[in-house]
Amino acid sequence: MLSALSVPIGIIIAFGGLLAAYSIEKGSVASLILLSPFLTVFVGTWGAVIASFGINNTLAAFKAFIGIFSKKNRPDPDVLIKKLSQISARCRQDGILKLEEMLKDNDIASDKYLLLKEGMLLVMGIKDMDRIESILETDIDAYTSKKQEQIEVFQGAGGFSPTLGVIGTVMGLVQVLSHMSNAEELTASIAVAFIATLYGVVFANLIYLPIANQLKNDLKHQKMYKHIIITGILLIASGETPRNLENQLSLYYQAFPGFEKKYKEGINN
Repeated sequence: MLSALSVPIGIIIAFGGLLAAYSIEKGSVASLILLSPFLTVFVGTWGAVIASFGINNTLAAFKAFIGIFSKKNRPDPDVLIKKLSQISARCRQDGILKLEEMLKDNDIASDKYLLLKEGMLLVMGIKDMDRIESILETDIDAYTSKKQEQIEVFQGAGGFSPTLGVIGTVMGLVQVLSHMSNAEELTASIAVAFIATLYGVVFANLIYLPIANQLKNDLKHQKMYKHIIITGILLIASGETPRNLENQLSLYYQAFPGFEKKYKEGINN
């Protein structure tokens, strides 16, 4: 949960630090809040993103970001390894064909265990372990490709935003120079024009790129979660005991934040 909350917490801290520093130098925070440069940078950025990646990919990227806050979508290696151990125990006792009955388990029917369900079906129909592994690895490759597109949406926004900020500033300066009246008004107008550049750089570095990095971290954990499934399925197919299965899968714990203790327990077991 803390990993997902790090995005809003980090953004609040970053914006708070910037605004505090600006206020210390006698700056007026209200002077930084302007609608025109905001529309130029924000709307312009997402228009460029949609033009580059399409509406569907852009919406999928936002959905993926919101999804990392859901406990349902968060990979839990401990629950998964216990589930694989239970499957291993049943297969050792009643045979590999027992997998067909276990497919009716409500947990395995959930989206989180789709790869596990696929693996169980493959084990019942294919005896070649290398082929099973290859098919499941293809699933991970396809999943990674889809998630990488979602990451690129926010990376793209992080690239477009500073450029749109510069465009907004140039537009502001053109407006200023075409309506010069006195030096005092000119100075104030130039200051307003540069707000667009500020927005572009701040949005990119404090919002879009951190979100992209958070999605990258989530992808790493999701891929490792799927690799646990593949390794577990292959161990079950080879007739490995539940204890040996748990010991071998415990090596994956070190890839997940907060599971270091489980990793050490698995090694020492």
